[in-house]
This record gives sequence, structure tokens and C-alpha cells, in this order.
Amino acid sequence: MEKLLLYLRVHQLKEQGFKVAAIAKKLDLSRNTVYKYLDMTFEEASDWVNSLNHRSKKLNPYRDRILGWLNEHPDLA
Repeated sequence: MEKLLLYLRVHQLKEQGFKVAAIAKKLDLSRNTVYKYLDMTFEEASDWVNSLNHRSKKLNPYRDRILGWLNEHPDLA
């Protein structure tokens, strides 16, 4: 959800007349990311954010083992 709010904020700032470099600096993003968000429609951004929640991650099979190590050795976190 945070990325969708960021998408909306980028578009709001652009409508207010901010340049891409100013938006990037204000939101602590790269200019490329600002351009990416400006090129997306709201539907594309929504689909993209939803896809982030459902994709598999490479470390998922090792999740329990890694969490066990971090619980056993909290100084590593």
C-alpha cells in the first residue's frame, strides 16, 4: 500500500508544478523511479503493487531456518 501512496504523491506534486528532479529530491527517490510512476496509469500501478504481494521470493524455502538463526543469535540482526 505504501508504494501506491507514493505513486499518488508523485502525481500530486507533478500536478502542482514540481519538476521531476524536485519530486525526486522531496520524496527521496531516484529520477528514474519518478519517471516510472509518472508513466504508469493508476490501474497499472494498482496491478503492480498487487503483484508485489503475490510473487514468490527466492529465500522463502529457507525462511524458518533464517529466522531460527536470528532468534538464536540476535546480535546478527
